[in-house]
Amino acid sequence: MPEIITAVYEITADDPAGRAAAVAVEQSHELPTELAPGNAVRDSLAHVRTVERRAGRPALVTVDYPADLAGGELGQLLVLLLGNVSLQDGVRLVDVELPGSLVAALPGPRLGVAGVRALVAEPGGALLATALKPVGMTAEQLAALAYELAAGGLHLLKDDQGLANQPWAPFAERVPRVAEAVRRANQDTGGHCAYLPSVNGSAEQIRLARREGAQGVLVMPGIAGFGALAGAADLLDGGIVLAHPAFLGGFTAAASHGIAPPVLFGTLLRLAGADVTVFPSWGGRFSLGRPECLAIAEAARRPWHGLAPALPAPGGGMSIERAPELLAAYGPDTVFLVGADLQRGGDPRRAAERLVAATR
Repeated sequence: MPEIITAVYEITADDPAGRAAAVAVEQSHELPTELAPGNAVRDSLAHVRTVERRAGRPALVTVDYPADLAGGELGQLLVLLLGNVSLQDGVRLVDVELPGSLVAALPGPRLGVAGVRALVAEPGGALLATALKPVGMTAEQLAALAYELAAGGLHLLKDDQGLANQPWAPFAERVPRVAEAVRRANQDTGGHCAYLPSVNGSAEQIRLARREGAQGVLVMPGIAGFGALAGAADLLDGGIVLAHPAFLGGFTAAASHGIAPPVLFGTLLRLAGADVTVFPSWGGRFSLGRPECLAIAEAARRPWHGLAPALPAPGGGMSIERAPELLAAYGPDTVFLVGADLQRGGDPRRAAERLVAATR
């Protein structure tokens, strides 16, 4: 029996069955069925399996796609699941199931939970991270801040996604300075903090970062493309790939359009090769609720056709005070991303130590 890809959509329409049929054709043939050759209709046309009407809510529609439509490629899978209909309101991808053979053909995390833990020498406890910011600091200032935060016991230290190649701290100056500061902090304290500069998918930047001693990179797939995650993993050859959600909010912000957050930040970024997937947690300055956030973490880590689990990284306004609450909710296989709270009071090293103590 041919393998299938099953996609579940929420469809907002007066005639959800008709709209579902149109989605199935648009996403597979993009041609009226009567115009397609008979073999194409037989072999490559998607089919609507079920349409469930729900009072006061969008209809829940299940569509089966022949797995061969994805061609074993990540990009084509994304086109298949939401390509053209992403331009239409009233269609939201809320779940996807893939055959094991397709999952095995896709990038997936190279390190996953176990690999990241091994790299930072943290076998079982919560993983702690922060971002270097704000934009406008010099490379020297950022390196000094990095030293203090790494010496305070953090596991991951990433560039803020806003740090690029600005004149205050050009990439080629910033990355060596910060990498060296983190090396010194690790030597001085016995720590294993990993530095992840923001690279925007540039192969040249990834090579420079690796050459200068960075243990991974931050990639924004909303800017650089989902394939940039797998490309970064190839170039890093054993480093951490962290996916940042900047520019992806347009997929998740509307309740009647786009992609449900657990599918985007959990399932799809994991398939694309993220070892760590950052998303906005509840209680911060963004709008996701607790159930959605926990569902993202579940999608990132759940056993699935042998794919390595990714580490969910809730952020977006988290605090030291909330660390025990978040640890209890998400569990230790999580990267807890705390930003500005570590710079309040003028002693980032002491603040990092407080965060470490709060999660033990």
